[in-house]
Amino acid sequence: NLLRTGIEDKNYIAARYGGEEFALLMPNTTKEEAHVFLDRLRKQVNDTYFPGVEHIPYRCLSFSCGIAEMEKGMYDSGELIHKADQALYYAKAQGKNNVQIYNEHNICLDEIRFKQDLDTLEQQVKFFLSKDVYTYRHSKRVFKYALEFSKQLDLTDHEKQTLILGALIHDIGKIEVPRDILNKEEKLTSHEWEIVKKHVTWGKEIIAAEKQFDDLIPLVELHHERYDGKGYPYGLKGQEIPKLARILTIIDSFDAMTTERPYQCTKTFEEAIAEIERCAGTQFDPLYAKMFTEFVQTNYLPRLQRHAPS
Repeated sequence: NLLRTGIEDKNYIAARYGGEEFALLMPNTTKEEAHVFLDRLRKQVNDTYFPGVEHIPYRCLSFSCGIAEMEKGMYDSGELIHKADQALYYAKAQGKNNVQIYNEHNICLDEIRFKQDLDTLEQQVKFFLSKDVYTYRHSKRVFKYALEFSKQLDLTDHEKQTLILGALIHDIGKIEVPRDILNKEEKLTSHEWEIVKKHVTWGKEIIAAEKQFDDLIPLVELHHERYDGKGYPYGLKGQEIPKLARILTIIDSFDAMTTERPYQCTKTFEEAIAEIERCAGTQFDPLYAKMFTEFVQTNYLPRLQRHAPS
């Protein structure tokens, strides 16, 4: 209704484009004029009361908008819509509730998809692991380490994004492990341990249901493989284990060692570094083990030492 009212005195055509998307055809209008019009409409929507808005974070209804202008050499209406769609995704990636004009110089599709995938996976992790606070917090910390550590690795942008997303979702299969086993303070029985080990297979099945996340399957399924071939589920060895899974194994183990858990003593960062160095070449890839310990020593130990009680 706001769209209809807003275009009453203009030669515009408004239509529903999807479940929660609308399209606006704006003949004889420059992209700058379109931006002024749509940004004014966005503010009007923000300022209009709708029943229930008091229960959402910003206390208002908001929308994001992408604008594309028909240009010379553009003969297909589908190309125009595609560019408007890209601008819309860019608007969402910039924090939502804003209007963006398509510009091939600032539209980085890989970055947009990454932010969209990240948002999707964060929601999944929050939902699936809501009853397991330990695993949820562990996943968020491993994600944070991966985000920071990836900046120091010689990886492509796609590999960095895959590592970061895989770190966030790697333990999703633990939703299938009974809570009493995950929270057990005594040593696990062999039967219980076999159940825990299945979380990598269950996680793979959950991720495989979403084709867009196929690249994450090796990280979810193989982050408990060991460099010496004594890990699970397949006993892969050395370079047989995908590179990103070898990196994630180190980050995952470091957080597990330095965080309070029901069935083991917590290590200090210094003790965890020493353990990773000791297991380099057996449990861990020696190259990435060295790089990760140097990363922790540079980025975390000085900070911890500054805040340590004198």
